[in-house]
Amino acid sequence: MTGVKRLIQEANPVRNDRVENVARAEARLAELLGGRAAAETTTPPRTPVRRRALVWGMATAIAVVGASVAGVIVLRDPAPPSSSDEPFFSTTADLEDRAEAIVRATVVATRTVTRDGFTETVASAELSRVAKGDPQPGSSIEVVYSSSGPEQAGGIRRGGEYVLLLQRRDATSWNLVNTVQGYYTVKQDALAPTTDNPVELSAGVRTSLGVS
Repeated sequence: MTGVKRLIQEANPVRNDRVENVARAEARLAELLGGRAAAETTTPPRTPVRRRALVWGMATAIAVVGASVAGVIVLRDPAPPSSSDEPFFSTTADLEDRAEAIVRATVVATRTVTRDGFTETVASAELSRVAKGDPQPGSSIEVVYSSSGPEQAGGIRRGGEYVLLLQRRDATSWNLVNTVQGYYTVKQDALAPTTDNPVELSAGVRTSLGVS
């Protein structure tokens, strides 16, 4: 008890001559100590708060990473296909194999037809030589191709002479294998491909058609 008195007196920063009631001081001390203990008991520890913050932080990081990955997927997503779905042949063999007929012909007439909302050109061509297929030299065939859009054979004109690489459309008409490689212009027995066609015809085909 004497120690408690001394502790209280030393802890009191205000010096006075009044003698503290020891019992009252002890009760006050017990009250203070009890309040502190209660406060420590009722105050929630900080660790769960930090854990919650950590959990939220991890969730946010995962969301950000997920969004980044999604962004990468979108960026890698392939671009939309072209409106033209024509095949393109990178070798002479592939090009000539695809054609059911390879002919040398002069376009004598053209007309435009519209079916089901699509506009096409029908060219009447007189054949002078045949390197492949059923058509016979001296006969006339009809070749149908697009008049507009990305799939148009804009270089074919009435009165022009061409080597045509064809696929059968129906019993009376033919299509070009494609509108870039389906025809070569003949100028003084020499072949001139379209600007987008790097493929030459084989020596055997050229010989059969009388072109170089």
